[in-house]
Amino acid sequence: MDDLDRLIRDLSADERKAVEKRAEVLLEAHNLRELRALAGQTQEQVSAKTGFKQTNVSRLEKRADMKLSTLRDYVESLGGSLKIIADVAGKKVDLSSIAERSRHR
Repeated sequence: MDDLDRLIRDLSADERKAVEKRAEVLLEAHNLRELRALAGQTQEQVSAKTGFKQTNVSRLEKRADMKLSTLRDYVESLGGSLKIIADVAGKKVDLSSIAERSRHR
């Protein structure tokens, strides 16, 4: 059992239900445009927070491949944080430090 499982286990039933509901909402986002919409942000707001031109935000939302640092900046502009979890042989490994190291390049 990992730390998240323990944390969730210790929540009240109402708190667990609220976490599950929020997770369902977040899982509805299948791409960056939907994630931005769920965060209640416009492309212009993301542009202002990231320093990317609005046209570049639009292009970014359509891309299938990008730098981790770009994705991290986009997610952070929505008030979130980028977490990268690898699931190998049933073991989850947090690789988020890769995105954090990309900040310094």
